[in-house]
Amino acid sequence: MLQAQLAPLATAVGQVVVCEIDIPEWGATGPDRYTHAYVAVITQPTPLYEGARLGMIIKVHDPRKAPEALREDPPPSATWLRAPLKPTVADVYARQSFRMSDAPEGRPAVQVGRQLVHEGLLLRHSTARSKKGSAWAEAVGGDIPPVEEDVTSKSFGVWAERELDRLEQQPWWQHL
Repeated sequence: MLQAQLAPLATAVGQVVVCEIDIPEWGATGPDRYTHAYVAVITQPTPLYEGARLGMIIKVHDPRKAPEALREDPPPSATWLRAPLKPTVADVYARQSFRMSDAPEGRPAVQVGRQLVHEGLLLRHSTARSKKGSAWAEAVGGDIPPVEEDVTSKSFGVWAERELDRLEQQPWWQHL
């Protein structure tokens, strides 16, 4: 389940460790086999933090892992396969308790994104973003291509909330 963890971050909600995890139901076929999942774990919450211990999940497609034939002739919807080949945000979800209303730079979700950019694990943002997604991308940094599709769907948020609840029941993160 746990693949790797990054250095701890000091945030407004407490110490956060970003972990790369496996999500077995993604399987070995389709674009998800080239996708990394990162979860923000609040390992040492502040006394005032009352939210869940898993605060955020980010899916990042890595085109460098896709077969050459797919990279050379990608389907039109696979904008993450466009040159230059860079790890590209697929989806981002932060729980309400992990979102902060102060300056964007001080938000835990922005700090997590910046750490992924700094580590070279997220280098480009999706061309399909909501207005909030564009604001997060601007605050995080990295390559920010123009929006080609304004996404306002809540479907990833529903899946992400359920997935974070499921992951919270597992022991892999509890001793970080």
